[in-house]
Amino acid sequence: MTTAASTSQHASSTMMAGSGSSSSNTTTPSSSAVRALAMEYKSLQEEPVEGFRVKLINDDNLFEWEVAIFGPPDTLYQGGYFKAHMKFPHDYPYSPPTIRFLTKVWHPNVYENGDLCISILHPPVDDPQSGELPCERWNPTQNVRTILLSVISLLNEPNTFSPANVDASVMYRRWRDSQGKDHDYPNIIRKQALAANAEAKREGIVVPMTLEDYCLKPARKPTADSALDANFYDDDFDLETEDDLPTDDDDFDDEDEDEGEGEGEDDDSASASISKNNGNAKSKNNGLAVADDAESADDSGKGETT
Repeated sequence: MTTAASTSQHASSTMMAGSGSSSSNTTTPSSSAVRALAMEYKSLQEEPVEGFRVKLINDDNLFEWEVAIFGPPDTLYQGGYFKAHMKFPHDYPYSPPTIRFLTKVWHPNVYENGDLCISILHPPVDDPQSGELPCERWNPTQNVRTILLSVISLLNEPNTFSPANVDASVMYRRWRDSQGKDHDYPNIIRKQALAANAEAKREGIVVPMTLEDYCLKPARKPTADSALDANFYDDDFDLETEDDLPTDDDDFDDEDEDEGEGEGEDDDSASASISKNNGNAKSKNNGLAVADDAESADDSGKGETT
C-alpha cells in the first residue's frame, strides 16, 4: 500500500500540473489541503482511535477515504460494522467533508441514500431557520478524529429537532418515550447491526464486542528522545529512601543515648570517687593500726624489763 508521504507527493505533483495549465482552476487541490490530509491519515494509521478505522479508496487520492465505524458496546448498534465514504473538498480544512454510509443505517440523522446530516459538517454560515448555532457548525480546527467521534456519539444520541429521516425520528421518539416498551425502532437497528456484523466476518474483520476491546489502543513505541535509562539515577546519584531519611523517633533515640552516656559517665565518676575515698580510709586505718601495734610492743617491752 502506498504510504501517506508518497500519496502526498503524488497529489502535490498533480496539483502543480493542473495549476500550470490553468491558474484559475478551482478544482485543483490546495497544497495546505494535501499536507493536512497526509498528516491526519498518517496519524490515524500510527495511532488508531477506538471505534473506527480508515483507509484510502485509491492510494493515489487523499481526498476520498473509506471509513469503518464499529457499533459501540452496550448500545443498540453493538456488534455493527458500518462502512461509509468520506470525501474532502480541495480547500480542506476551510470547508467540511461529506459522509455517506454504504451500510444501511436506520437513523433520524441519516438520509435514505446514506448521507449523514450532522451540525459539525455544515458550513459555518448564519442560518437561523436551521436552529443551529454558528459555533456548532464546521470550523477549520476540526479534523477527522473529531468528526468520526461525533458520528459515533450521534448514533446513540440522535438529533430529532431537525431529522434527515422523519420516519426514523418518529419511531425513535416513540421508543424513547415508551421507556423501551415499543420495540419497532430497536428491532430494526439490531437487525441491521447483525447483518453488518455478518459482512465484517466475511471480510475477516473482528468487531469489538466489549468496552475493553472497543477502547483498546495500541501501545506507543518509546522514542529515542523520550527513552531514559532506568538505572540513570542509581548510577549517578545515591538517592535516600524513606528508610534512610531521619525521623522524629531517631531524634528521641539520639537524646536517650546521650542521656544514657552522660549517666554512665556520672556513675563512673562517682564510683571512682568512692573507691578513692575507700582507699584513703583504708590507708589511714592501716596507719593507725600500725601505730597501735607499736605502742603495744613498747608497753610489752617495758613490762618485761620491769
